Amino acid sequence: MALRARARLRAVQKSSSQRYRDAPYRFLVECCWTLDQASQQVRRFPDIHDNVCSCDWHCKNYVEHLVNRWLHEKRLLVPKSRRVLVSWTMVALHCWLARFFPGSTIAFVSRKQGLNDSEGAAELVRRVKFIEEHLPVELEPLPFQYNFARLKYPTIGSEIIGVAQGADQLRQYTLTAIFADEMAYWELAHDTYSASIPTLEGGGRFTGVSSANPGFFKQAVFDTL
Repeated sequence: MALRARARLRAVQKSSSQRYRDAPYRFLVECCWTLDQASQQVRRFPDIHDNVCSCDWHCKNYVEHLVNRWLHEKRLLVPKSRRVLVSWTMVALHCWLARFFPGSTIAFVSRKQGLNDSEGAAELVRRVKFIEEHLPVELEPLPFQYNFARLKYPTIGSEIIGVAQGADQLRQYTLTAIFADEMAYWELAHDTYSASIPTLEGGGRFTGVSSANPGFFKQAVFDTL
């Protein structure tokens, strides 16, 4: 009986990999959990197709749209309010990218790298670890290695790194994708974005999100550079 159960589980895991590879929104709402830093509550991603959602972030109407725009736009800037799940959504999408597309190298960029796992870019990488640790057993397991500001999938050659703003931080990597969090508050936003151009020209993607603040991010959003 145990052998048959394990065989059935492996069959489910194998089919789920292809199912989620083709549908990142499905991966988010069926597999991913988030941690509310304010209340420390662990929550599933809200699904707009649910009749009832316990989420009090009022995000049901735009998460799927945001995922679809990210999927189709290689350069995407997202103005946001606080506590509306945008950063968690982007972290989960880049986790999906690293998991299902072997050889991906992804940079999470923040104003600072952070002095520990709860600050800056390092905290964003730690969120990927949180997502990985809460994935359902029905999803095929993928071994990962986690150290400060870095998470690797050694069996498929993908990794996610957390770095601080600045051109020199990005030039040392050949990147598949860049996620820039709270970009409007960076002193070196223009230089950081300029350093990402080789990644973009090579077919990579750049995603910047931020709450409101004057500067380079606002000019880029409204195309007034």
